Amino acid sequence: MRPEDLVTHERQLHSLRDVTEGYRQLGIRVESEVKSVPLHSLIATQNAIERRKFELVLPLVATGELDVPVLVEEHYTEVGYRRYLIDGHTRTRALIELGERSTTAFVIWSPAGDWPSNFVRVAAEYGDRPVRELPIVDLHPCEPDDDSEDAPG
Repeated sequence: MRPEDLVTHERQLHSLRDVTEGYRQLGIRVESEVKSVPLHSLIATQNAIERRKFELVLPLVATGELDVPVLVEEHYTEVGYRRYLIDGHTRTRALIELGERSTTAFVIWSPAGDWPSNFVRVAAEYGDRPVRELPIVDLHPCEPDDDSEDAPG
């Protein structure tokens, strides 16, 4: 993983458009807005954070060099709002480790309140764990990392 491989504001906006357009194609009406979200409320849609990336991201977040909004789905359910982190797990964990309580997010929501979402399904498969509880792990030695010759791009 190299710093130039990290997300940019423009790439995050592109991801936001991809997700909202995907829902629209499925006939699901969603909206998006930029707002502050509490870090400790974010439910992970992955099962771990890769240590090498975390070690790269942490100082960049600390100095403000990687100040890109995270991407979140907000569902309103019988237990209140549930926020699922779509993109930005490593940045979110870095902010938590740095003592921050909230972050700026591109939030996707629906007037329906709740809707069918693969992100919600994946989060449930991983136990609906908050990002703050994700383990920070070393990349498995059999998997190529971003710097290997076998990695795409």
